[in-house]
Amino acid sequence: MSFKTDIEIAREARKKPIMEIGDKLGIPAEHLLPYGHDKAKVSQ
Repeated sequence: MSFKTDIEIAREARKKPIMEIGDKLGIPAEHLLPYGHDKAKVSQ
């Protein structure tokens, strides 16, 4: 039985825009400081 490596799994992942994720989690856009398209810092 063959298992995928961590890097293979990561490369196959389809990332969503961070603003979309924040919206689904109920985090207002004004509380997200984006770092690229798929990362952000959350302010209080």
